[in-house]
Amino acid sequence: MINAVEMIGVSKRFGDVQALDSVDLRVGTGTIHAVVGENGAGKTTLMRILYGALHPDAGSISIEGSLVAPKSSAQAIALGVGMVSQHYGIIPELSCLQNLILGTEGDAILHMSAARNRAEQLAQKMGFQFDWDRSASELSPAGAQKLEILKLLWRNSRIMILDEPTAMLSPVDGEALFQSLRLLVAEGNTVILVTHRLPEVFGHCSHVTVLRGGKLVADKPVSETNPGELAELIVGKRLEEPSLHQYQPGQSVLTLRNFQVVGARGNLAVKGIDFEIREGDVVGIAGVDGSGQRELFHALLGTISIYGGDATFLGSSLNSMSKWDRLATGLSAIPEDRHSEGVIEDWSLEENSALGMQRLSPFAKGNQVDELGRRQATAAIAERFDTKHGGIAEPISDLSGGNQQRFVAARALYGSPKLILAFQPARGLDLAATQEVHEAIRSQCLQGAAALVVSYDLDELLDHSDRIVVMNRGELFNPPPGDERDPMVIGRLMVAAE
Repeated sequence: MINAVEMIGVSKRFGDVQALDSVDLRVGTGTIHAVVGENGAGKTTLMRILYGALHPDAGSISIEGSLVAPKSSAQAIALGVGMVSQHYGIIPELSCLQNLILGTEGDAILHMSAARNRAEQLAQKMGFQFDWDRSASELSPAGAQKLEILKLLWRNSRIMILDEPTAMLSPVDGEALFQSLRLLVAEGNTVILVTHRLPEVFGHCSHVTVLRGGKLVADKPVSETNPGELAELIVGKRLEEPSLHQYQPGQSVLTLRNFQVVGARGNLAVKGIDFEIREGDVVGIAGVDGSGQRELFHALLGTISIYGGDATFLGSSLNSMSKWDRLATGLSAIPEDRHSEGVIEDWSLEENSALGMQRLSPFAKGNQVDELGRRQATAAIAERFDTKHGGIAEPISDLSGGNQQRFVAARALYGSPKLILAFQPARGLDLAATQEVHEAIRSQCLQGAAALVVSYDLDELLDHSDRIVVMNRGELFNPPPGDERDPMVIGRLMVAAE
C-alpha cells in the first residue's frame, strides 16, 4: 500500500539552530501515527513543513505517492493535509459556525442554512455538541480544540496533523475524540498525532516516530516497544518514577465554607463546597471540563466574584481581599490559558516576569521599577525550568509554546508563594519538564506552601498529588476510604458522582 506521507532527508535550520537534521518520516494510510519527543525536538517544525507553513532547506515530501512541495498551507490543504496546532486559530468575535466556515466560503452569497446542517452532521459524527450561534469567545479551551478539529473535516482533510489535541480535554472527552478518530481512520483517513502522553501512544497508535535534538532516533511499531523504553528514547536517559512524599500538613492555608460562585451564564457553577488545604499539601482536583474547576480557580484568584459563603486565606477573609492583596499575601497562579491569562505576548520576558508582582521586591523599589532586580529575577525565572530564549528582551511570543509554559510556571513559583493555584500546569510540556514542574510545586509545599492543582489528566494527578478530590457539576466529592487513588473509582465520580 502507498504511504499517506513520506518525508525523506528533511532538514531545517533557524540561524545557528539545526531544528531538523535529515529526518525521515513514513506514515501508512489509514493509521494513527505518533510523533513524539521533548520540547524543541523538532516535532512541530517537521509538521509545519508537511503543512506548508515552513519550507525545508533540504529533503523531499510525497503525499499519497506523489512528490509535492507545498509552498503554503493553502496548497497543503488542497492536497488533503490539515493541521490543528497548539495555538488555536479561533477568532473570538465570530460565532462558532462563522469560525468553522471562515476561508472556505466560495460564493459571494453564504448559504448559512446548508452550512449549519453540514456543521451539525460533522459534529454528530465526532460526538461533539455546539451552539453554532454562540460567540467563539465563550468557548472553553476544550471547546476551541474540538472546533479546530471540525475545521479539518470541513476542509475534507484526509491527512490530519493533531498537535497535542488532548492537552485541554478531559479524560472522557479525550477518549471520545480517539473513538471518533478511529472511525475516521477506518474510512481511510490518516492521523499524525504529536503528543507527550505515552498512554495515548500505546492506547491508540500503531506506529511511533521519536525525534530528539532534531534527529530521528527511533521509528517502530508501537507493539515493539514499551513505555519505559519509549520514555528513555524521548529523553535520552532513564526517568525516575515519581514518588509521593510523606508529609505532615501544617497550618490551614485556605478554608472554604459553603463557597459559591456564579458562572458566565448566570448559573451556580460552584455549589456551596466545603474544603480545606494546609501547608505542605498538594491537592489535585479531577473532573471533566466544565465541572466548576474554572470558576473556582478564578474566584480564588479574584478575577470573578465570590457569590456566597466564606473563604479564609492565611487567617484573613478572602471575600474582602482585592486581587492585589491576594497576590501580595502569597497567592500565585499558573493559569489555564497562558495566552489570554498568563502573558502579554508583545511584551518581553523581562516585562512579563513582573506581571502581578510589579509592585513587589525585587521588581520594584517603592514606586519605582527596580531594573536590576527585575533583570536578575527574570534570569532566575527563565533558568528555573531551562526556558529556551534569545535574551530577556525578546518578546515572549517568539518562544515556543512549551518554553512559554515553562516560563509562566517558573514565574508562579518564584519567591515564596503560600498558595499555588495551578490549572493544567504541564500543558504542552514533555515528560521531563512535566516531572520537573510538579517536583518544583512539591518542593515549594515542603517549604510551607500549599498547592491546588487542576488537571484533566488523571494519571498526572495520581502521580503528583497527595490527595485527589473530584468536582462534578459544581460539587466537590472525596473518593471513599480505601479507594482514594483508584482511577476507576475517581473516574466514576468524575462522570456521575456516585
